[in-house]
Amino acid sequence: MKKAYWALIVAAGLSLSGCAAKEAQRPKEEPVVRTTEADAILACAAENRKFSRQEFDRAYKAALAKATQPDSAELSPLICLSLHPQATYKQFKAATEVLVRSVRKHPESAPSLRGLVQLLQRLDQEKIGKRAQNSKHTDEREELESENKELLDRIETLEKNAVQDQDRIKGLQQQIEQLKNIENIIKNRER
Repeated sequence: MKKAYWALIVAAGLSLSGCAAKEAQRPKEEPVVRTTEADAILACAAENRKFSRQEFDRAYKAALAKATQPDSAELSPLICLSLHPQATYKQFKAATEVLVRSVRKHPESAPSLRGLVQLLQRLDQEKIGKRAQNSKHTDEREELESENKELLDRIETLEKNAVQDQDRIKGLQQQIEQLKNIENIIKNRER
C-alpha cells in the first residue's frame, strides 16, 4: 500500500512538473494597448505645452483650417491646441463645440471622446464661474474705490472748512481784542 501511495505521489509530481514545463514554454501574451483619439489629444496637449506664441498661432491656424474642411475628421490637433495655456477662451470654446458636433455626428466611433467632451464642458463651467467671480470682485472693487474717492473728497472739504474756520476764529479773536482795547480806552476817558 505504501508503494502505491509513493507511486501516486511520484506520478502526480511528474505530471505537475510537465504542466509547469509546458506552461513555461508558452510565450507570454503581450497586453494589447489601444490608443484612442482622446489619448492622442491629451498626449498632444502634453507635448505642445512649451510652444512659443508664434508657434502656437501657426499651429492653431493650421489645425483650424484642417478641422473646418467639410470632409475632415482630423480634430485632434485643434482640440489639443485649444487646451494650450496660450489659447484664448474663444479658441477653447470653438474647439469644444467642434468636438461636441463630431461626437454627435459619429457617436459610435468616439466613445472615449464623450468623456473628453464632458471634461471640457466641466472645464468651461469652471472658467465661466471664475469669470463671474472675477467680474463680481471687479464690481465690488470699483464700488469700494468710488466710496473711497467720495470719502477722500469729503475729508478734503472738511480740511478746507477747518482752515477757513481757523481763519475766522483768528479774525474774531482779533475783533474781540480790538473791542477790549476800545472798551479800555472808553473806561480810561471816563475816569
